[in-house]
Amino acid sequence: MRRTSRQPPTVVRLPSFPRSLFIKERWLYKEGEHVSFLGPTGSGKTTLEFELMQDSANPDLRAIILVVKPRDETIDEWNKKLQFPIVRDWPPHDLKRFWYRDKSGWVLWPRHAFDPEKDDKHLHDVLRRALLDAYKRGHTITVVDEAFGAANELKLAKELITIWSRGRSMGNGLWAGTQKPSHVPTWFYSQAHHLFLANDPDERNRERFGEIGGIDSKVIEEIVIGLKKFEFLYIRREGPRFCKIIPD
Repeated sequence: MRRTSRQPPTVVRLPSFPRSLFIKERWLYKEGEHVSFLGPTGSGKTTLEFELMQDSANPDLRAIILVVKPRDETIDEWNKKLQFPIVRDWPPHDLKRFWYRDKSGWVLWPRHAFDPEKDDKHLHDVLRRALLDAYKRGHTITVVDEAFGAANELKLAKELITIWSRGRSMGNGLWAGTQKPSHVPTWFYSQAHHLFLANDPDERNRERFGEIGGIDSKVIEEIVIGLKKFEFLYIRREGPRFCKIIPD
């Protein structure tokens, strides 16, 4: 019987950058680009998202951060640094006046009744208005911290896909994160100009890397498996360019 040997894994040597150095010297965000963050709970995904937001949002490119959880300590802590007004509905009553002030964004954080049926309907209505307004207005960063919940539980997949597929020409970039990469629309991968991938032990989740397009998914999987806690693989699609982001 003829023996077959398994091919050794591809060795990929990546430059590594402490997070603060990456943001200062390597992070370049252009209006209308989409950004995807993928990682399980506790991977530091939301913190990285806000650090990049702090560097990217400004009065000429405002951010609307959509919050679906009734409580979120990380968002609450970071918003104290960003100093974005927290609004409970959209549009806020002072939107027109606020839009011309020297502010860089809002946090849209609807109130919860803690009744899933009521909350899902209320969140769907409020967040849908914000997504469509951002899409129409343009020159905006729309942040959806949990794309799985927004797309599936709140039934906003169509609105998200519209921004993913047409938002760049309007200057509307969608920043989306997820803990459940096997259940988000394929656009999460195929339309992202920037991707940040944390280690994920779930093989089904890693199989979605093939939907990034133009990149060897096996190589990406081998890199991701080797990441430590709070480390991310960064992929910039135009290039493509890779590097590893490590804690400071």
